[in-house]
Amino acid sequence: MPVPESVAIPEHAHDILTDLPTGHLATLRPDGRISVNPVALVFDGSHVRVSTLKSRFKYRNLLRDDRISISVPHRNNPNRYVEIRGRAILEDDPDRAFVNEIARIYMGADEYPFDQPGDERVTITIVAEQVSAPKIPLASDPPGAPDAS
Repeated sequence: MPVPESVAIPEHAHDILTDLPTGHLATLRPDGRISVNPVALVFDGSHVRVSTLKSRFKYRNLLRDDRISISVPHRNNPNRYVEIRGRAILEDDPDRAFVNEIARIYMGADEYPFDQPGDERVTITIVAEQVSAPKIPLASDPPGAPDAS
């Protein structure tokens, strides 16, 4: 299925999305409240993609309402971040190709090792409608950064 065009993510934020980031993914619960979960992600230069199980609330939330937001801080400098707001496209991952790509990137493993028999995987593609990636004071001099890379 072709993925719609996204609003461009500024070049100065690409390193945030490609340096083993942890994003904080927000979906809307049935009661209208927001649910936020940490997720591993893959950025292909245009879209951010995330894997989840069909048994997860985030999947069921997105089936009902495809609005989505993800905030991704730089892993070594939380003063730098990118926030993407838009719509989710859900695609089955029956051969586990996408979740295994995440395992290779984040774990150096050929296969994602934590699913149970019968777990069904889905790839969430975020189609950006709005992007915030401000250049802010202290962006290059973070107080208390966990490591120096």
